[in-house]
Amino acid sequence: MAVMDDAGCSPANIYEARMVRRLRNGDREALDGLFDLYVDRVYGYARAILGNREDAEEVAAEAFLRAFQNAASYRSDAPFHIWLFAIVRNLCRDRLRQPRLLTWTLDEAPVSSAEEEERAAIHADVRAALNRLPREYREVLLLCDVQEWNAPEAANILERSVPATKSLLYRARRALRAHLAECWSEE
Repeated sequence: MAVMDDAGCSPANIYEARMVRRLRNGDREALDGLFDLYVDRVYGYARAILGNREDAEEVAAEAFLRAFQNAASYRSDAPFHIWLFAIVRNLCRDRLRQPRLLTWTLDEAPVSSAEEEERAAIHADVRAALNRLPREYREVLLLCDVQEWNAPEAANILERSVPATKSLLYRARRALRAHLAECWSEE
């Protein structure tokens, strides 16, 4: 099966396609290129779902390892990053199934001004509201609103139709707004 044609693609897509082609041929250096391209997004997605740095780092590392080990099974009918994020999502699901308490932690940084304190309070409220949402709501919000992916890309990762993903995103945003309104009305 051929990897995506380079013609008519953006430079980032061409680079990804070339790295994937090399990866499928067993080139370990290609994995380094793909790692550099996606590590921040993979880690951020895993961190947002799992809630802590250590688990997110482990999931990110495992995702790239699995991408290398299973490169031959990648089908080029969707962009590589969609396949990679599906791996990350599945690893996060597995991690969440392990007997642990899901918590959202804030990085502890010294707060030096009232504006930074307010920003930290809002950040804490949003994390707490996200933590109260069902996992499927958190996932679609992270993909569409944090990672800024469009509905078809998110649908591919979530293994849903595009209309179902849009509906889920609508319900997730509505639920998040309700939790935040409740939290902020108590203050």
